[in-house]
Amino acid sequence: MNLSFSVIVKKYLVAFFIAVLGLFAALYGATSNQDTLFIIAGINLLIGGVLAILFSAGVLKQNLVIGIASICAVITVYFGISIYTSIEEAKTHLEDRARSEQLVRYNLGQIRDIQRAFKNENGRFAANWTELEDFFNNGKITVIDADKPVPSKRLGREEIKLLYGDNRTADQNMTEREAALLAALGNPTKMPELVGFKRDTIRRPYSEQYLGSLTREKERMRLGLGAFKVENLRYIPMTNPKEEWTLDTRVNVPYGGDTIPTIRVEGMEPVPFLRNGKKEKVGFGNLSTNSDKATWE
Repeated sequence: MNLSFSVIVKKYLVAFFIAVLGLFAALYGATSNQDTLFIIAGINLLIGGVLAILFSAGVLKQNLVIGIASICAVITVYFGISIYTSIEEAKTHLEDRARSEQLVRYNLGQIRDIQRAFKNENGRFAANWTELEDFFNNGKITVIDADKPVPSKRLGREEIKLLYGDNRTADQNMTEREAALLAALGNPTKMPELVGFKRDTIRRPYSEQYLGSLTREKERMRLGLGAFKVENLRYIPMTNPKEEWTLDTRVNVPYGGDTIPTIRVEGMEPVPFLRNGKKEKVGFGNLSTNSDKATWE
């Protein structure tokens, strides 16, 4: 018995529409770089529409349709879980990467600061970690012991005579050196602004100067780090087992008609830019020049 057109429309139109929608969704997903779950959903719509058409036509039995539909549902759930897991892993990787960049830059920055201080005192860089740690714990540096700012006024005639032995004109405010010399002479002109003024050089433990820096303390708090331990600087952050930075120095490198000390501290980054990607070298310094520029600068 022939079916009327209206019956055919009612029987097959919805299923046909679902199949076409699924086909377009699958094709669109495959050609527009959509994620796997989107493409799987489109294929499932297509399969569902085709199954509905075949079931309505009496080609497939109900149990077979349910079985195929169940398989599609399991596949969808599987891919859904896989994609969710992949997204979470990518999110975790991005967080670890950002954290590692912060810790690496902090770690190398502190090594560079201590090495610079060592060089200022010794004319070279610390050749190994033991020497660097010993300098931090026991070394001293020369610092300026300063009280009160330089007076914002010009030298008077009497002060000029005392400092320079002539009658030159004071065109600008006194310098820090001039103020320090007058203070060392006992402030002979009784200048009120020089009372208590002091500029002395003193020897001070480097660790005391380093640990007394509020800037460094705030940076450690921002990064969620505990008490500073100089012996931990040699280790690359977020490596397990712990990996050490490579520390290499030179003493008399020919440069610009003279010789200079040079340094290079480097290692492999703990977390690569791409998940499961290749790690790059990070560090600071150059064994051929006087630059101690870092790789991220």
